[in-house]
Amino acid sequence: MNRFLLKILFCLSVSFSFLLDGKAQDVEFSQYYANKIYLNPAFAGSDYDSRIAMGYRNQWPGINEAFLTYSVAYDKYVDVLEGGLGLHILQDQQGDGAINTTMVSGMYSYTLSFSRNFSIRAGFQASLVQRKLNYNNLTFPDMIDQFYITGMINPSTGESLPENLSRDYMDFSGGMLAAYKNWFVGVAAHHLSEPDEAFKEESDYSKLPRKYTFHCGVTIPVFRRGLHQEEYTFSPNFMYQQQSTYKQLNYGVYLTRNNLMLGVWYRDNLELEYDAVIFQVGISKDWWQLSYSYDKTVSKLIHTNTGAHEFSVLLRFVNYRKSTGNCRENYVRRKRRVGALKCPRF
Repeated sequence: MNRFLLKILFCLSVSFSFLLDGKAQDVEFSQYYANKIYLNPAFAGSDYDSRIAMGYRNQWPGINEAFLTYSVAYDKYVDVLEGGLGLHILQDQQGDGAINTTMVSGMYSYTLSFSRNFSIRAGFQASLVQRKLNYNNLTFPDMIDQFYITGMINPSTGESLPENLSRDYMDFSGGMLAAYKNWFVGVAAHHLSEPDEAFKEESDYSKLPRKYTFHCGVTIPVFRRGLHQEEYTFSPNFMYQQQSTYKQLNYGVYLTRNNLMLGVWYRDNLELEYDAVIFQVGISKDWWQLSYSYDKTVSKLIHTNTGAHEFSVLLRFVNYRKSTGNCRENYVRRKRRVGALKCPRF
């Protein structure tokens, strides 16, 4: 079968998976594009150069380490596969270690180039997930003095210890990206099989709801002329996510000048009020970048939490080989520079 036709069929097969009917909220990063392959597996290899992305998020730090998340990812473009490969490891701690989740994901994306300015990428992701329950960190109603005089009392007698304190399962996701010049738009569907997360075998099926993501943006260069010509980049972006009945809308802008970046985002829970304002600052050099963001809660939860801190580090392994005069190698190098997705790096 024609190779070009195979690419089209691959992309269509991913899009059909989003049409499947679907019903615990996932870990959420404020720095979406610093965690690209977590946002959408079609991002694997999108920069063509190899890269390592590391992230750390501390949500609601004033509530005794309520949610801590660690992430590390590696991806690169592979010429012989005409697509990208990615590996992502995520560690999430909830409730001061009451529930710990470890996820190891592998992904592959396929690139379909229609012209110099227009391309489509499709990606599949397979994940192995392990969830562990620290039963000693849980508090049940019958453990608390009803008059709250002595606080905690005897261990719970109404709740039995689950047969398994660990749950392992496979998970599958897919995504697509379309890019035209400085514009890009993407869709992703995570947890296609909606795996069971229940710790007790006799309990009802506790599925992980499918999550849908839609994101888009544009990068607009702005020039200022004077004694020195300086280039600014203005990049408005939009993201919508839905998981079960939970809906979320994020929109904001990035402004970059040379190696510096400033960003501001609004997160709306679609209940007629803003959830948080996200402030971000970053710096980038030839082969590395560092970014910090802070989520300022503006909803009714402002009196119960202290927002969230997030750090990200990206290492990029650029191909610095000098031209050898080989026409094929020079052509591939130019093609990569043109084909790289023009979306925010932070």
